[in-house]
Amino acid sequence: MSAAADGGTVPGRDPGLQPERTSLAWRRTLLALLVADFFIWRSWLTHLGLEHSQEHSPEQGGPGGYALGLGIAAAAAAAATVLIAGCVIARARVLRRGTDAPSAALLCTAAGAVLLLAAAVAASIVLSR
Repeated sequence: MSAAADGGTVPGRDPGLQPERTSLAWRRTLLALLVADFFIWRSWLTHLGLEHSQEHSPEQGGPGGYALGLGIAAAAAAAATVLIAGCVIARARVLRRGTDAPSAALLCTAAGAVLLLAAAVAASIVLSR
């Protein structure tokens, strides 16, 4: 039986590096999501500027509905990023204590927040055209 099969450690593997890599990966993901948030907010603010710079009669329509939709997408993206930031902080705390696997609740929260952010990004792409 090998050392890994009977509960020992694998020779040449430092168990202290894997939690650090995991923590860094969660932080990189958060940074990428913050960039996505920035683009959604920029698109929303651009549409708000267009709405206020142009006069539209009610029968013409105009960018008002798009600005509202983009505002909702921006708020959803911000909420998702706050949730993910909380998950990153919680995961970093767990990793500092040991190499325990993340809890199911933490993973479900992170996955749900990422799906919410993906929906917000998709909505902002559709509405910003």
